[in-house]
Amino acid sequence: MINSLSFATMIHAAIIEDNISFLKAMQVLISNQPDMLLVYTSNNLLDIDALYHSSPDVVIMDIDLPYKSGIEGVKLLKEKLPNTGVFMLTVFEDEEKIFNSVKAGALGYLLKKDPPEKIIEAIHSVYNGESIINGKIARKMLEYFSFKEKNINDQLNEYKLTKREREILQLLIEGKSYKIIADTCNISMHTLFTHTKNIYNKLNIHSRAEIAAKFHS
Repeated sequence: MINSLSFATMIHAAIIEDNISFLKAMQVLISNQPDMLLVYTSNNLLDIDALYHSSPDVVIMDIDLPYKSGIEGVKLLKEKLPNTGVFMLTVFEDEEKIFNSVKAGALGYLLKKDPPEKIIEAIHSVYNGESIINGKIARKMLEYFSFKEKNINDQLNEYKLTKREREILQLLIEGKSYKIIADTCNISMHTLFTHTKNIYNKLNIHSRAEIAAKFHS
């Protein structure tokens, strides 16, 4: 029940969207969720300090914004609020925008035509530090990974990863959630986090966003 939820347990969400009709629809969607609180909305990134001050847990970001693009917005947010999760919600399906978003630090990439329940799922996933990607976009990414596989393997040889660490890293690169990775590798979450910590140490990185930047370039 809503009354049983404390303010502290609510997911604080923000929306940056310049299509006013879609923005209003998103406001209604999020406001109807018992575990979500809409703390900020805007149709541009001109007053980004106000966005910082709202301290959102999750930001839903369009790409094609006036004045500053959503991709630039992701970069600015990750600099000021590194623990805030961002995912793109857009009409664009081209590879350049997808990978630039991921390299900027976005944890997910959905299309506006995705169903509302998928968007709500994305908010929960990003809040938990997981990636979520539209199925069509995921296929584009997998095609790209196949093309880049040899180059990635050459890079991995430099870091002396174990076979298990390579397996986990590949799944992280593909944007799989921690639960799916643990199930795929048939290991506990505790063991997965131990492997992930070792991978981060060997690659000298600190987040999944940095994995994207290192291997999607």
